[in-house]
Amino acid sequence: MATHALLEELSVDYQLIEIDLARKMQRTPEYLAINPNGKVPTLLHNGDIIYESAAILLYLLDQHPESDLSPPPTSPQRGRYYQSLIWMSNTLQEAANRWAHPEHYCDNKEGQASLKIKASRELERCWQVIESDLSNQGPWISGETLSGADFHLFMIAYWSRLYESRAQDYPMIQQLLKNLLKRKSIQAMLQQESLSFTC
Repeated sequence: MATHALLEELSVDYQLIEIDLARKMQRTPEYLAINPNGKVPTLLHNGDIIYESAAILLYLLDQHPESDLSPPPTSPQRGRYYQSLIWMSNTLQEAANRWAHPEHYCDNKEGQASLKIKASRELERCWQVIESDLSNQGPWISGETLSGADFHLFMIAYWSRLYESRAQDYPMIQQLLKNLLKRKSIQAMLQQESLSFTC
């Protein structure tokens, strides 16, 4: 989702290959040969295979520095950009995964229920961190300008629309999401993936 939206934002040619997770296409030998983790997304570019959403975002933006979607390497915003993207991958996304799929972390129902409660608390804490950062240094994750980190946040915020703790319930995050929803790239990605999102 984040990768797809960024490809649209960059206006580059690409071929999207749907991996039907419900049919477990990500577990086929063919897919595992390119991504042994059995997860999406995976990017094939000039014969190189890259997986992990944040890594793909960083890679694509390094390939397209003219996009201005990542702060310059020597700017103070660059550190915040890296920090935000990696924190979202390691902390926010992990809490989202525990809430959405507690069965991946625990076999019994009681343990799964406990995991969801703890994950919901962690999501609330994470949304509060982002909300505070946006209030102090926004309107975007990296400050004054849109970056790849905002696309990553959009993906996790989209997932959270069904959660007990939702990103869109926080005013500054909601405004960021509304601003992203105005972009042609986000609308194109949502349409191509047959998704809808309002906040």
